[in-house]
Amino acid sequence: MKDLSSRTKKWLLIGLPLLVIGSVFLFMQYERTSTTHYCGTTCHIMKAPYETSFHSVHRETNGVGCKDCHIPHDNILEQIIYKGYSGARDYYKNTFAQPDVLLTKEWSKKILQRNCIRCHSTVVARINTSDGKQCFDCHRGEPHDTRPQTFSTQTVYTPIR
Repeated sequence: MKDLSSRTKKWLLIGLPLLVIGSVFLFMQYERTSTTHYCGTTCHIMKAPYETSFHSVHRETNGVGCKDCHIPHDNILEQIIYKGYSGARDYYKNTFAQPDVLLTKEWSKKILQRNCIRCHSTVVARINTSDGKQCFDCHRGEPHDTRPQTFSTQTVYTPIR
């Protein structure tokens, strides 16, 4: 420290505590926004999926929450980037556009499929998915109790209550 200029010492004295405080804040926000309670109560468009998930076999028997299906699990960097991208996109959409329409992007579909296979690998091991069929093409209503519909052909509408 003796060889550092006073200006560098000043930046370190101010910058390091700010970096620590900022990192702690970001970690706390990351954890807070990863809860099912956050997803279901802070965004009015998620109220119906949140409420129906309570009566899902996934939740009742396995304690599965929103992030178990909707967030990537195999790469922490992808998880952080996806949460930032998805959160910013949803925030923008709900603030400046029609907030009652949910559109699932290709990246989200891939994450859903990977997470289905991650949890149900023994079941899907005998199923041929090489034709491009996704788990949610047939199981669209699980766990949100909605009619089966494919993401590629129909917009998913969630009523605001």
